[in-house]
Amino acid sequence: MRVILILLNVGLFLATSSMVVVRSIPKDKLVEAIIWVESRGDTLAYNKSEDALGCLQIRPIMLREVNRLLAKNSIKKVYTLKDRTSRSKSIQMFNVIRGHINNPTDERIARTWNGGYNYGESTLKYWNKVYIIICNFKNIGIIRIFSLYNTI
Repeated sequence: MRVILILLNVGLFLATSSMVVVRSIPKDKLVEAIIWVESRGDTLAYNKSEDALGCLQIRPIMLREVNRLLAKNSIKKVYTLKDRTSRSKSIQMFNVIRGHINNPTDERIARTWNGGYNYGESTLKYWNKVYIIICNFKNIGIIRIFSLYNTI
């Protein structure tokens, strides 16, 4: 409740049901917000339980999906597990997935990144975290963003 009140005071809005989109967000802000939520920008962040690595917390299954999509489109680029520690290569992989999402909205892109193509309601909380970061990039400093993020 505290977060919602804070957001309403600055004229923002959190999604309360799936697929609610307030506005289109520039792609760079979207990926930067997802990087913040996933790893706080740490290219060496590692989640042992999911074998997720890098600033975008890419799991081996996501890497295989990226390589599958590239091959399907006759693109000879192949990413390796080590590439997950490269910020630029991680963003490239993110963009491959983003480019293959049907009817992409910022919410759909973020929730797909978090839960896969058939994501469920569990990804709504993730989207809300991403959305808070996006809405507050220029309005407040990083300390305030961290505070807002941790109240969800």
